[in-house]
Amino acid sequence: MDAPYSRFSFKALYDPRQFLTPVAQTHYDWAFLVTAVVVGALALGRLRVARGGLALVAALLICLGLREVVGLMASDEYGDLITEIGYGKALLTFRFTGIALGCAIWAAVARTRDRTDGTPLPAHPPAPPHPPYADAPPPPSYAPYGDLYSARPGANVRRPAFVASGIALLLSGAIEVSWLIYSLTRDHVYFIGSRPGSDAGDFFRAAVDASRGFPLPQAFYALALVAAPLLVGALLLAGRPAARGAALALALASTYFDIRTLVPAFDDGFDLYWDSTLGTLTILTPFVTLPLQALVVIALLGAREDGAGAYGVSPGRGTRTATGEAAGRTTPRGARRVRAGRRRTPRPTR
Repeated sequence: MDAPYSRFSFKALYDPRQFLTPVAQTHYDWAFLVTAVVVGALALGRLRVARGGLALVAALLICLGLREVVGLMASDEYGDLITEIGYGKALLTFRFTGIALGCAIWAAVARTRDRTDGTPLPAHPPAPPHPPYADAPPPPSYAPYGDLYSARPGANVRRPAFVASGIALLLSGAIEVSWLIYSLTRDHVYFIGSRPGSDAGDFFRAAVDASRGFPLPQAFYALALVAAPLLVGALLLAGRPAARGAALALALASTYFDIRTLVPAFDDGFDLYWDSTLGTLTILTPFVTLPLQALVVIALLGAREDGAGAYGVSPGRGTRTATGEAAGRTTPRGARRVRAGRRRTPRPTR
């Protein structure tokens, strides 16, 4: 058996002191692989929460594939090396397939609109007919739902669960930004594939160029886990429903990463970390980010779904299909009296 395959150990999935082989890639890949399986199962169940998770997984697949394309275009030596090693062709096939699959997922998610039965809504609903006396003001009791083009109840509303989760993700992202700044301001910036004297520029290039971060995309994931919480947190504060699934997927994956970093402390003891300021901050960081991720999961799982049915339909009333009720209106009482009065008016005799 080939040596890279024989040295594989599943212990590296939960112990950072162990290293995965290049064949197995990184623990980030395994975490998001499990995330993709779970989100795919939710999508098969036609649950709306899967939309954001699908968008997150698709973005990772596309970015990883484009990073591989940049590496092949930037270095001919990298192309020769990746095709010579045993798993190189399989890795390239996976990356290029990920680009096509990610684009297909993005296209499907972009065309999907929220609805209770899971079927997509038309992009432009037909205009309702112009009934007589339509200019008359409707009674206040059904004013919010009387227009087909009015926003759904609960749409684009900053709900407390979204606000709390968005703030938690932004705080988590700020902590990751602080650690990234600290790492990039050191004399030697270390990442998998780095060379002696590497600096911040080499790190950012390795994040987008596979030939500089070979054999593992550690720099890419380090940068992605900084940008993703900030972006998803901002979308949550903006009240975007699709951000709910992305935040849940990201929070669960980040929880796994934080627990993994605590394994050496539980094995060797926490006393080794209190000797220096850097060690203290290192061990305290997971204890701060874990409650933040738990807050995101609990708040979003308990968040109420958006308004039911099609746009403009009152919750609990169902979708109206009659011509006169397409906009959810009824004829005002005053209009009925006027109409009845006109019917009783005798025609003038000649």
